[in-house]
Amino acid sequence: MAVFLEEIRKYRTPRIVAALERAADALDLDLSGKRTALVKPNLVTGKSPRSAVVTHPSVTEAVIVFLRKRGITEITIADGPGIGLNSEWVFEKSGYTALARRLDVPLVSFNDLPRRARTWKYGEIGVPELLEDVDLYVNVPKLKTHGYSTMTLSIKNHKGMLSQEDKKLDHQLGLHEPLVEQAKLRPADLVVLDGIVGLEGDGPLNGRPIRSGVFAVSANMLELDAAAARLAGFDPLEITHLRIAGDEGLGTLDPELLGSAPTHSFVRANEEFGRVANIYSWRDPTACSMCIDAFGGAVSLAVKDPRNWFSLAPKLLYWGLIGKLHILQGRQAKLPLANGKVVCFGKCTRDMAKREGLIHVAGCPPTAEEVAKTLRKEL
Repeated sequence: MAVFLEEIRKYRTPRIVAALERAADALDLDLSGKRTALVKPNLVTGKSPRSAVVTHPSVTEAVIVFLRKRGITEITIADGPGIGLNSEWVFEKSGYTALARRLDVPLVSFNDLPRRARTWKYGEIGVPELLEDVDLYVNVPKLKTHGYSTMTLSIKNHKGMLSQEDKKLDHQLGLHEPLVEQAKLRPADLVVLDGIVGLEGDGPLNGRPIRSGVFAVSANMLELDAAAARLAGFDPLEITHLRIAGDEGLGTLDPELLGSAPTHSFVRANEEFGRVANIYSWRDPTACSMCIDAFGGAVSLAVKDPRNWFSLAPKLLYWGLIGKLHILQGRQAKLPLANGKVVCFGKCTRDMAKREGLIHVAGCPPTAEEVAKTLRKEL
């Protein structure tokens, strides 16, 4: 198989549609006889498209326009936002509610869809019936760095089809091997990468947008991911789930490239901790990213809600600028070898917090409101 590459600098739907047409010709894509399609962007949380955290709606729109031109009339947009998040809120914030309404396309959450039990390496897993039943599954990932998986591309994006409980299990099982096993269950038929503006640094939620100009298309998830990783300055062999996928025969890590796109040296996420001022979020691969997202939500509440201006906001300013605040998450969380206040987030750290006498925020994951309430009381 091969990967089609093209440089695109701006989110202009007609420009992207034209690139998809060229990709279809170059890759000799045969979509004849296809009638139904599921398009899965990366909608992990409710962020503006300008944030580069979510797949830009213009890319998803271009995919839908392209598919309709090829005679595919029944198209659904679907994703399963992060654990504990309201899907409707995520869709609205990311611009997809408006997109679906304008294009007259169903927009659904995997979190709400019926599932079929499937056997996999770790026992039984639920796969959405819709994903299995459509003629064409189009995975539309974002080009981003990631604190746990180095990068998040199509194989990582595929995880969004899981139920919330299976997403938690993914991390508990070590993340990388489960990602590969899930890719075997229902591989994407087509992958369209939004790297027009990528995300570097503390991804997948809090990095910095970078105008990378990368647009890529392939019929193989691993091969697109390997090509995109190299364009971002990473060796695919250092991305654990890509290396495992190569060993498992899901494709080659050195695919044929058709066309070209700019190369960059993306700043990687710090795999030990994320940091803003003197607030540290310590990594644990058994933790999902929604715990720290809840902290970000609490910070937002501290700024936007007048009730927090004289209670929570001053405390966060103190610990962020003068003191030092450590956030722990995940089943393998460890006490940092540094001074400061320690706060444990989520169900995974409950026993540790009790044993060590630490502040604990309940929930799996906690809500932003629960984080704000606990921090107001305990800091």
